[in-house]
Amino acid sequence: MTRNDLLRMLLAAADDVDRTFDRDATAAWPPGSPAELRRLGILRRSAGGMCATCPNCDEGHVEPVTAIGERFYISCPEALLVEVAPKMCERWEIDPAGLAGAVAAALGLPGRPKSVVAERFWRLGRTPWPPGAKTTRQVVLARRMQDDDASAIAAHVGPGGRTIVLVPYHMPDERIWSGTVPAVISLAEVATWEDGHIALDVMAMADAVETADRLAEQASTMSLDAKGRRLLRQEVKSEMKTHLEDDVLVAAWITHGSLRKAARALTKELERTVTKDKVRAAVRRAGGAEALRAKLDSASVARTVASQPRDRAKKIVERR
Repeated sequence: MTRNDLLRMLLAAADDVDRTFDRDATAAWPPGSPAELRRLGILRRSAGGMCATCPNCDEGHVEPVTAIGERFYISCPEALLVEVAPKMCERWEIDPAGLAGAVAAALGLPGRPKSVVAERFWRLGRTPWPPGAKTTRQVVLARRMQDDDASAIAAHVGPGGRTIVLVPYHMPDERIWSGTVPAVISLAEVATWEDGHIALDVMAMADAVETADRLAEQASTMSLDAKGRRLLRQEVKSEMKTHLEDDVLVAAWITHGSLRKAARALTKELERTVTKDKVRAAVRRAGGAEALRAKLDSASVARTVASQPRDRAKKIVERR
């Protein structure tokens, strides 16, 4: 296992819940890496108390440690009570705030990241973007964006689509965004562990942001502007008193991004009840949500980290 292999594994763990590493796991890591990760602030002792893997059976189950005097024990289904050595009780976990700090440092951002949602969302600061430009963009770090509550976390990004959203490993579903889909970059694709610090591939990040901006621009051309909304109100009220054409329903769905919001907007404009089921039926007749989204371009905004030496020489750490 190389340091970069370990970094990817830790970034995956940062998008997980209650992932810990015991002494046996850390012993397989590259020499000196646990201490280096602690220095970077990425690794911390487990907050869940002392636990140990059972040495008595092949199940490999992990149990809380009970101290009796100066000796340590865990429960075991087979042996009931098993004594464990103190060194077996040590467990480590990702420090999310420390990871946010390490990423901010890699971007050359001053100050400490601002925690917005504890252990889930941080504002890292504003960075010149494109690199070297006078204009800046907000950069945030969000973790566990594959969880069921990802939409609530995504709401803190805002609707403008200009924020650069970094995630440790898993790319979120685009449907969690209430407004324009921002540039979302997986750190696992752009981060490397070099010379005792975390470095980010600025070229891969720039490509991802450029792609996201292009997709957002294409999506906006399919949305109804102010003039389009006025025409929609006039035409719908005068010509569609008894029937809503599919193209109007689909256009509303594209504009508002959800069945419920489209139904609510049409209900207000028509002054009559339009249900989300009616919008859903129209979307289905138009080929389905996936087919319609494909027209907006379904290309991923993530890109594999550049592997050539000439590319790696251009990492963002050089701007520090």
